[in-house]
Amino acid sequence: MARKQETYNNYPYGKSGGNKRRHSLLGTLLFIILLALSLSFSVALAIAYVTPYVSPSTFGSLTIVGIFAPILFVCVASCMLLWIVMWRWRMALALFIVLLPGIMRFSDFYNIDVMREGELPREKGSFTVMSYNVRSLYDDDHNTTTDSLVNYLSNNELADIVCFQEFRRDAEGVERIDSLFNRRYKRCYVSDAVEYSNVVMRTYSCYPIIAKGEMQNIYRGTSQWCDIVVGSDTMRLFNNHLYSMHISGDESADIHSGEILGDSDRMMSIVDRIAGNSAIRAEHVDMLRELIDESPYKNVVLGDFNDVPMSFVYNKLIDNLVDTFVEQGSGYGYTFRPMYGMLRIDYILHSHGIKSLYYYANENAEVSDHLPILVRLKFEDK
Repeated sequence: MARKQETYNNYPYGKSGGNKRRHSLLGTLLFIILLALSLSFSVALAIAYVTPYVSPSTFGSLTIVGIFAPILFVCVASCMLLWIVMWRWRMALALFIVLLPGIMRFSDFYNIDVMREGELPREKGSFTVMSYNVRSLYDDDHNTTTDSLVNYLSNNELADIVCFQEFRRDAEGVERIDSLFNRRYKRCYVSDAVEYSNVVMRTYSCYPIIAKGEMQNIYRGTSQWCDIVVGSDTMRLFNNHLYSMHISGDESADIHSGEILGDSDRMMSIVDRIAGNSAIRAEHVDMLRELIDESPYKNVVLGDFNDVPMSFVYNKLIDNLVDTFVEQGSGYGYTFRPMYGMLRIDYILHSHGIKSLYYYANENAEVSDHLPILVRLKFEDK
């Protein structure tokens, strides 16, 4: 007579029920949410990868996605870690593949280098260059920031070449800035290019400026070039202020607080504005690129580009040039205080044949909504 098989919880004793995966309603819901987020963030990040190669005049809305590329990268990486915790290796691998192109461009946004703890001793033949958008020397309350700029320049290393964007020649006390440069330099060379009215891009140099020119488009961006003799070498320096994003202080504050999310009309207005203005910058950069390529000297290209590294404008300008932040920067490379300090839109690029020795964006400077960038460069041995 056969023994009756013992059962436990309706399963034959000793037989595991684990072969049939049982999900609770909550677990299934979380799985679906994570899957939806993973797909959404992955698609958005893939679009961000394409942004630098598509002209804004063709599809300007891609510019918005490129702006948020660092956030999208972090979101996809977070989803990947959650899939790993859930032992979903195939999903985690799929997201890792999506992250790979971003890993290749990670240094455009963030650099880890524990060895860079300060500026190295000045090498013979090296020189310093600073770029700073001083915002017309006025703050949000329309008070002059001239005194703040003079104090900043007096209390910090004064670069051998200083390039300002949005420098107002008729600002109260502006003559003190000229006096400071005349005192510090053995001889001061100055070059202006009008942006609009009394607002100019100004270049101060302790080295001789032997030629200069400009590419001016009133209210739509300005580029200035100067041929500067540094020791036995000559370089062509391009000081640029590309067309603004035109996001007001109030809009920036509402974006920061999240209030803008409740106003779809304002959100669409900002999106349309950024897309349209990006197309204007792209046209400017097409002409600027021709000037750079025609230069008879090695180039230094700097200024306020009003575009992030994951953009058509940056991709066009960086061709055959070196980004000093990528070479020598450390930490998260933002240069614009609003928008949660998320944006790097100010740059100093240079030709091969010039090397970067040092990069510093001063977060303590309070003259403007931009940060000043200081770099040390040197012509490589011929």
